[in-house]
Amino acid sequence: MKTSFTCTPVFQRCVMATLLSLSCSVLAQNEVIKIIVPFAAGGPGDQIARIIATPLGQVTAKTVVIDNRGGAGGVIGVAAAAKAPADGNNLLLTTSSFVMTAATTPNLPYNPRKDFEPIYLLGEVQTVLAVKNSLGVNNLNELIAKAKGSNKLNYGSTGVGGTMHIGAVLFGKAANVEIVHIPYKGAGPALTDLLSGTIDFVNADVPILKNLVKDGRIKAIVIYDTKRSPLLPEVPTSIEAGLPALQMSNWYGVLVPMATPMDAKKRLEEALGKVVRQPDIAAKLSEAGFISAKDMTGFKAKLDADFERWIPWLKEENIVAD
Repeated sequence: MKTSFTCTPVFQRCVMATLLSLSCSVLAQNEVIKIIVPFAAGGPGDQIARIIATPLGQVTAKTVVIDNRGGAGGVIGVAAAAKAPADGNNLLLTTSSFVMTAATTPNLPYNPRKDFEPIYLLGEVQTVLAVKNSLGVNNLNELIAKAKGSNKLNYGSTGVGGTMHIGAVLFGKAANVEIVHIPYKGAGPALTDLLSGTIDFVNADVPILKNLVKDGRIKAIVIYDTKRSPLLPEVPTSIEAGLPALQMSNWYGVLVPMATPMDAKKRLEEALGKVVRQPDIAAKLSEAGFISAKDMTGFKAKLDADFERWIPWLKEENIVAD
């Protein structure tokens, strides 16, 4: 005996609603979060983005891709992020250069204070000043005395307006010494010349110089901070060394376009908080020298303080990026 089955209009509507619900669920799971990194692949910013990308995808149930937009000291990538859709799926992972360029780069194609909203500060990386071994100095007082001698000291950086340059200018002003700037096309060539003795000193993120210091190939003099570095605990802070004005760090944080809805921003803040608290991710960030992670409120306070501190100072020093 054959039985027949007729789909009633009500049943058809139920089936269609179920299929639509499943389709929307699949689409939501397949949404893509794009992390724009305004630096070339392989650099520190790119490395940090890759550390958080996979766990962020797991926490949000979305695919996370990294979009490297290097060039012009980060300006190209930040400009691209400013124009990206404000839908909660377009993120900017940048550094403290985000603040510095506001003062050192004329005619920016975006407004860093009006076009972006901070979401999460992944951490700050401390700055250390290190000298070539043949300079024959062991502490900050000896370095300052040497700088005040008959021959001016020189230092290397990644170029005018970069953090290595700004940190050295800060040292010169705080110590009241004249020093000679030798710009390079990257940190690598500058370190090569430091090791060979061609230049006298550099200042850079602690992780960049850590191994060279520990191997005894260069001498670390001072940490630009109020607390010692967990990666170089034997190096005194600027306060301990007697130069409290020497304060500077390089932060890494996630921002979104300002028009991003608040509920999307809060979801991202919560997701990134979960990511950085995962033991394996926390360990990787710690190994990279990261300290002082902050949520949306803390990051905004940090940004505001940095803008208020650095923009007037950089303009007063007339530092204009290459």
